[in-house]
Amino acid sequence: MDLDRSVGFGRLSKIYNEAIKANCFIYNKEDKEWFTPERFKDKYQKENLSHSLINGLLEELVIRDPIAGINAAHKQILDRIERPNTDIEKDLIKITDFAKLTIHYQQGDDFD
Repeated sequence: MDLDRSVGFGRLSKIYNEAIKANCFIYNKEDKEWFTPERFKDKYQKENLSHSLINGLLEELVIRDPIAGINAAHKQILDRIERPNTDIEKDLIKITDFAKLTIHYQQGDDFD
């Protein structure tokens, strides 16, 4: 494996420096993970990185405003709430039917 700590982070340091200058965070699109520039440096400066791993990271990393990320997450949640989720609806129907069955049973109702 082609490992080299200094070369590895050296190639990643450009995105680290750009994030600092832009006062932004670094986002890994594949892992959906946010890093402050400092946390990013701490994580990847200590790792033994192969050239292929570095290339993969460089494709997945973007510099983003964390406030925009928070707003996007809120929008995703609101979109999921507004759109009917059939699995949740089915579960609610099952729970309602089970609750009715329980009430009838406890009341001594005779039914099949």
